[in-house]
Amino acid sequence: ITRKGKLKVTFSNVVTETGSTMLIERENYYVNGNKVEGQIEYKNTTTNADTPQWTRKVINGIFTDLEGEVYSNSGSHTIKQTAGVGSSQLDDNTYQMTEGTHTVSKQNGGTITLTVKETLVKNYNCDYISEGKLKVESTLLNGIIDYGDGDCDKNATYTQNGIKFSFTM
Repeated sequence: ITRKGKLKVTFSNVVTETGSTMLIERENYYVNGNKVEGQIEYKNTTTNADTPQWTRKVINGIFTDLEGEVYSNSGSHTIKQTAGVGSSQLDDNTYQMTEGTHTVSKQNGGTITLTVKETLVKNYNCDYISEGKLKVESTLLNGIIDYGDGDCDKNATYTQNGIKFSFTM
């Protein structure tokens, strides 16, 4: 992966403090020649020290690919750490995306929206999400991605109009 440009990172306070934010601003930033614009804001929304959580929000997100196609994106989601909080090991960490919606729109009007339908679960030692459901909505797609019941594998299904399609990530 080739990156070019600057990332300006601004902290409002120590990231472990509830209410603190980290704002990432992209300045003339490219990934593999694709221009990436906008800001990402992380906010510590922890209410219980045993379950740290934060929100991630995309602000004025724009992606321009190598062919000049422009995509805008916006959305936010909440992540909480539900296991491994007091441990110095990463292998026992578990993260949950409890809520969130993200929308990507192409300049010609095509749009896809992804919404957490059932909490998504990702264990640090698994390569992929292992549990939960994601709702997919667009002109052609209107269904559910099901990541399974917790098995650490790369299998998932997509269901639309009662027809289930298995796929690997």
